[in-house]
Amino acid sequence: MSLSLARCVEAVARLLDSCGPLEPVRLCMSARDVQAEVCAGGPAASQSMARLSAATGSEGCGRAGDRDDGVLTADLEDGLVLVAAVDPPRRRTALGRPRATSTSAAAGLLRTLVPWTASLDQELLPDVQLWVEDHGEDFTVRLVMSAASEDELDRVAAAAGTGLGRVRTWRTDSGLDGQGSLPCGRTVQLGVVRLP
Repeated sequence: MSLSLARCVEAVARLLDSCGPLEPVRLCMSARDVQAEVCAGGPAASQSMARLSAATGSEGCGRAGDRDDGVLTADLEDGLVLVAAVDPPRRRTALGRPRATSTSAAAGLLRTLVPWTASLDQELLPDVQLWVEDHGEDFTVRLVMSAASEDELDRVAAAAGTGLGRVRTWRTDSGLDGQGSLPCGRTVQLGVVRLP
């Protein structure tokens, strides 16, 4: 069971709850750390980084002038480390669409992922990463892991599919890609990278 990944997901959900509204955030979580990229620019990015800073009790570094391109590093709990930074907006701003997601919805999504992440086999998936990306319109959930050889690809993909329904995988140049569905209906993308 991947209790460490599940603890990370729970900790990040609590962090998002304590931050208040943020611009869309791209999260990469593992058993040891979480990377958060605020997908905004200008004052909106500064405000989101300030809220993350206040919620963690840490200060960002590397800010220049009125740009908020600094990095925030904070210890969350149980040895979990947060690294947060700003990344320029992608889809929503470019298309001019209003935001349909929220920080509280992201925290709620993370809470629905906790039981599934707890069921993952930590021995078979030691370096697994869970990516949750807020596109402003919806969320993408992706589980990324590695396999040491071609022979391990299917075994690792099967372990990653634990708790998912309608799992499909297909070969790629770098390993396997796939997808499955959580009991709530949310699609989870799978990626198994074959190490050289």
